[in-house]
Amino acid sequence: MGKINQGILGGFRGKVGTVIGASWNGISYMRGIAQSVRNANTPAQQKQRAFFKEVMELVGQLSDEQMAFLVPSTPKGMTRRNLLAQQIAAVAVDNGDTKSVDLANINSIGNATTADMPDVTIAAAGENLTVSWNGDSDFRAEHGDEYPTIFVANVTKKKVYLVNSTAAIGTTGAQSFNVGLSAYGEATDTFSGFMLATGSKIALVGFGTMSVATRPARPKKH
Repeated sequence: MGKINQGILGGFRGKVGTVIGASWNGISYMRGIAQSVRNANTPAQQKQRAFFKEVMELVGQLSDEQMAFLVPSTPKGMTRRNLLAQQIAAVAVDNGDTKSVDLANINSIGNATTADMPDVTIAAAGENLTVSWNGDSDFRAEHGDEYPTIFVANVTKKKVYLVNSTAAIGTTGAQSFNVGLSAYGEATDTFSGFMLATGSKIALVGFGTMSVATRPARPKKH
């Protein structure tokens, strides 16, 4: 209990209600007790917490080595994972009741330089996941012997991968390669993704020697 000194207009020590009294260098003062909100559980807060959890689970699927590949230049004021979380959160879909990441809308993440890369089609068929691309570009004409890496997103199961191509990008025309579907999902799943250039002239295995040279250009805003 607080103790009042020198009458009602004097100072006091201790706690009275939500006020704490004390003195310093002979000067009496009062301050309010810090207020806290516990177990905040409104529908809006639940939705935001669920969305944040989803974003962090997606980012957490990538290894530190893959992070360094996607973000070769360490961002200022944040970690690589925080940068990717921010970029992934930017493609949120909010339908009022729920808020979630739309992996189909991710077409570029990280902070490497951009380049004119062909669009990628990712489709499941039988026991294979087929990654293909077509369309001419200046980059392809100059770097046709390089082996790209594909950012693959399983939109249905909310999974993300970096897959090294076993086919060179090619100077023109259609190119494709297959990987075993079972490692990435099921035939009924929907996939999306985009291409990253590595500068490598041999098919990469793992990520130990990988470094980003260029990345796909971001689409123009209409």
